[in-house]
Amino acid sequence: MKPLRVKRNCEVTYDPNTGQERILESTYEVDVLSDQGSVDSLGKRERHFGDCGCNKPAGGRCVSCGSISCIDCHGHCHACNAPTCLRCSILVDGAGGQRLRFCGRCHAQMVRRQRLHKVGRFLLAPFVRFEE
Repeated sequence: MKPLRVKRNCEVTYDPNTGQERILESTYEVDVLSDQGSVDSLGKRERHFGDCGCNKPAGGRCVSCGSISCIDCHGHCHACNAPTCLRCSILVDGAGGQRLRFCGRCHAQMVRRQRLHKVGRFLLAPFVRFEE
């Protein structure tokens, strides 16, 4: 079989840390001339796994680490709405049993605010009566 034409398509993105191309999905199609004289088309589609390890369509790029995660693993910070992957997200139990996703910066800010609030209440407790 003699190849008549080879067609290759790649879906790429650029890694923000290194600036190199990263292939998300590649397809190629080969038209060959068979021994009987007919033109046959052979094709292959390759999906490359995301950084999360899933083989699903890309959901977005994490603002913290720059990794590409799938639709299920990708999410946004509850406070600042920044895109985060599951590895960089911190999940916090919210009101009503809801799991809230925070980026590292917003989670640290929330913990500092809670600690300052507790210290303030502790220092003012001898002078002020707080209602629960």
